[in-house]
Amino acid sequence: MSDRLDANHDALEQMYAAAAAAGSRRPRRAAALAQAAAEFAWGNHTGWFAYEPLELLLAELGRSLPSVPVPARPLRTLHVVTQMYQSGGHTQIIAGWTDQLGERSHEIVATRQMTSPVPAKITSRLGDRVALTMLDTTPGSLLHRAARLRALASTADLVISHCHPFDVVPALAFADRRGLPPVVYIDNTDHVFWVGVRAYDRVVHLRRSGQELALHRRGLPMGRSVVRNRPLAVKGRMKRRETAKPQWGVDAADVLVVTAADPSKFQGGDTYLAAVEAAVAAEPRLQWRVAGPDPESEPWAGLARRTSGRIQAVGMLPDVAPLHHAADVYLDSFPFAGLTSLLESGGLANPVVTYRGHRPECAVWGSDSPGIDHLMLRPSSFEQLRDTLLDLVRRPRERVSRGTAIAQAILECHTGPGWVEAAESLYQVPQRLQDDLLAPVRGRGHLDLLTVSVQATNPFSRSGADITAGLLGAMPLPDRISMWRQTRRGGAGRVRDLAPEWAAAALRGRLRRRVA
Repeated sequence: MSDRLDANHDALEQMYAAAAAAGSRRPRRAAALAQAAAEFAWGNHTGWFAYEPLELLLAELGRSLPSVPVPARPLRTLHVVTQMYQSGGHTQIIAGWTDQLGERSHEIVATRQMTSPVPAKITSRLGDRVALTMLDTTPGSLLHRAARLRALASTADLVISHCHPFDVVPALAFADRRGLPPVVYIDNTDHVFWVGVRAYDRVVHLRRSGQELALHRRGLPMGRSVVRNRPLAVKGRMKRRETAKPQWGVDAADVLVVTAADPSKFQGGDTYLAAVEAAVAAEPRLQWRVAGPDPESEPWAGLARRTSGRIQAVGMLPDVAPLHHAADVYLDSFPFAGLTSLLESGGLANPVVTYRGHRPECAVWGSDSPGIDHLMLRPSSFEQLRDTLLDLVRRPRERVSRGTAIAQAILECHTGPGWVEAAESLYQVPQRLQDDLLAPVRGRGHLDLLTVSVQATNPFSRSGADITAGLLGAMPLPDRISMWRQTRRGGAGRVRDLAPEWAAAALRGRLRRRVA
């Protein structure tokens, strides 16, 4: 994997060089190529969690955008997001923020929703107090979107970026923060590369492990780093476990362990899967249901066959809440943990187990969350994971007491006055007008090898040519044609890539409104 890590690094340097060569002569082309480089580094670990040459290029391009006036600051929060999904953790944070800070108005600004539908989690909240603006449905390059975003930001009293790790639009928009309110970034993808370290007054980490990585590897100084809990809509239990279990083929008297995660989060988790299978073999009352993976795929089909269906993948679910309601225990995914699902299940008084089979320096690939860490069960070996699950089956009082305690902690940390007070402090963040960044550090250790290994089987790991081809629509027409010819020769170009990106997004928006 070290060879792959170095090859990815070389590819990043080449993609950055292409963006830098465009530079000030062709800034719109440079911005799109910079985003392609960032997307490559996000999905193909290079040893960098932040890449300083790319940061400097984006800062230079962003400072060329028009300045903004300094208007009065209303009680209005601007949420910036790349794309929204019904199941995305960042979408859940936006929904929770608008709910819990109800005295404020909120505007959600999507930089690249493209043809993806806006999820019901967002549309159900739109109205007098919550608005939605799409930046990619009108003609213009990434620089045009950044200029519009900067103008919108100047009318808010706090800007919160929930953007994808490779989205350069906020990095461009906030390169010059004169005339802007505090700008903060929610570090929702703290385990991978992201771009924009220079663009934010504060980085809000959702856990300590993410903060540690940012301080030691991204070049982020401690003065710009804060830890806050994410907001959650903790609705409480709507259905008794015994009533919910039959839907999943589980007897009311059995003990159901539940996991919900994208299939890619289990790649390389052989020890984890073997430990759960061993626990199921040792305890006839134990069953495991996993939302996300295809039940016909391996290793899930084999697990179901060997356990007579007591271990089952149930595929992607439009709503995982019914599965959480049936659970007696929540088991985190591995080697790629899923903190949002863990918190959602824990909020229903399900005790939570997160397998810590990583080396200590790889803690960011596990789950931790301020205020509930001491309540998570954290086995770190095959034997400990197997025995932890068996204990939870055989000690029902322990199950209940742990579940009750974690539900109460989640309620206190992620909702109500405690969370609101912590969130309100971000509105008072002083603006950072001087650069105080440290140098990012490239690594080739266990963390980097684990990251590149997990990403090797991830669908987001794509070649630089494929990524660049997908961004041609954000370039001016002459650049689009010349770059398309190059990518076509490399086997990545398609005729539809020549269409301007905004046109497809605008068409989808019109169709969506017509259907509505």
